[in-house]
Amino acid sequence: MSSVRDDFDALLAARAVSPVFQPIVSLRDGRAVGLEALARGPHGTRYESPTSLFAEAARRGVTAELDWICGVNACALVLDTDLRHVPVFVNVDPATFGTPCPIDLLPTYQRALRELDLIIEITERRGGDPAAILRGVTTFRQQGGRIAVDDVGVDPFSLNMISVLAPDVIKLDRSVTQCAGPSWAQTFVINSVQMEAQATGAAVLCEGIETPEHLAAARAMGATLGQGWLFGRPARLPAAVDLSADPIPRVAPYPPSASTPFSAIRGRAPTLPMSPQMLTPLWALLEEMALHTDAVRVLYAAVPATTPLDEQTWLTYSHIAKRGIAVVVFGQASAAPLGAGVHVVPLPDSDPVQGERALVAVGSHFAAAVLARRAEPDLYDAVLTYDRRIVIEALHALVGRLTSLSVDEPGRGV
Repeated sequence: MSSVRDDFDALLAARAVSPVFQPIVSLRDGRAVGLEALARGPHGTRYESPTSLFAEAARRGVTAELDWICGVNACALVLDTDLRHVPVFVNVDPATFGTPCPIDLLPTYQRALRELDLIIEITERRGGDPAAILRGVTTFRQQGGRIAVDDVGVDPFSLNMISVLAPDVIKLDRSVTQCAGPSWAQTFVINSVQMEAQATGAAVLCEGIETPEHLAAARAMGATLGQGWLFGRPARLPAAVDLSADPIPRVAPYPPSASTPFSAIRGRAPTLPMSPQMLTPLWALLEEMALHTDAVRVLYAAVPATTPLDEQTWLTYSHIAKRGIAVVVFGQASAAPLGAGVHVVPLPDSDPVQGERALVAVGSHFAAAVLARRAEPDLYDAVLTYDRRIVIEALHALVGRLTSLSVDEPGRGV
């Protein structure tokens, strides 16, 4: 066992991870639009396989350090060629967001930000702090980078991510591309992805295209980009890339989050005076959507600690979470009494959200929010809005208050 640890220690210390590259192509003309960098450990060792490499990193809690090594080594290789104009896709674990670049890799990373066309792929490997992910994505985009969400269709986490991050590229998992026949689950994923793409201008990419039949299926799904053995296997960096005339889109990101959900309105929607009792049927509209339809992927509620939720509401949220929906309640003083995947985030008394009530429901083709701010002891200024940009901005205001939480259980995640 000690030799295993010594070997891995030596690998990390030497930054001994080598990149290989696979083309990503336009399905219109079959020419490359970019390259995805993939990691390989030292040749001939137990860590040559990326599966073994990252499994050991996960066991030792150093996935973020390995991520940085893989990404920066790939950038370093491209920087030393004439391919600096070619978009490069780099995989990043969600848990890596918010972690600092190792100091010895920082100069190369800073140069890559200046000179390369980088696209970060947020991978399916689970974990991380949702607030850190959002901050990291925002910072990276401000530096000129773009975002892809990888392996969509594997689990609810990826669908939740595209509803929040507005990625530039949405990558459908190979299991969707290679499916022998349509199923309800895959049809839902494809429809959700296409609705998001049409709403934002994102490109849809099908992974795992290995045969002409897979290519035909990808085109039938409305994908415009493809990746797989039919176009090229992972290999050494090519000497030249014949780029397609079809550019990878650059999606306009959602605006910086408001300080509180209610402030997302900012005079953009009229409010009405409502009592707490009047808010109840409005909340029920969104709760029922989450409970009985597939339109909602994320449900965030903000309720001040001075107004504890009753047992029936907790039961409803527990049932919603069991459907694979991310349910988070802000402001309550104690954990959800029924558990079952409902995450509770207490807020300090000084937090202005304690003076508001909000219920935010977001899916790939549905977005709605009840936003209310206390005007008098028993009266709120309130609005029910279906304006997606207002709803997402309100959602971001709550994401910024999230503590680190596990996304391994149903109903948890961004």
